[in-house]
Amino acid sequence: MDAKGSLDELLRVSDEVRAAVIFERGGEPAASNLPDDDAREVAAIGDAMLAYAEALRDGAQVRRIRAMTPDGEVYVVRRGERAVVAIASPGSLAGLVQHDLRTALDSLSKRRRKAVANATA
Repeated sequence: MDAKGSLDELLRVSDEVRAAVIFERGGEPAASNLPDDDAREVAAIGDAMLAYAEALRDGAQVRRIRAMTPDGEVYVVRRGERAVVAIASPGSLAGLVQHDLRTALDSLSKRRRKAVANATA
């Protein structure tokens, strides 16, 4: 599944996610349900959140972050070189949202591994 397909599936299965951006390390959006300028800004913020969290934890690779505000919650989940940042409804079920985000990223990893296997065969 490509990034757009993974995003569409995420938004279909997760009632709590209102907006999401799948992005590459460095903050380049791969898929989003936001306007392009907003997607770039949200991806850059998600990437910066991961970088800052790693700076706080010397030598650790941060895989997920959750931030809560009165208006909603922000989740950032990373798998390898890709990550997804999602804006969810206030009071969302953290475990469920994080599971949905990991599933979206895993579907991309499976496709990438299959493409590499086919290319080297």
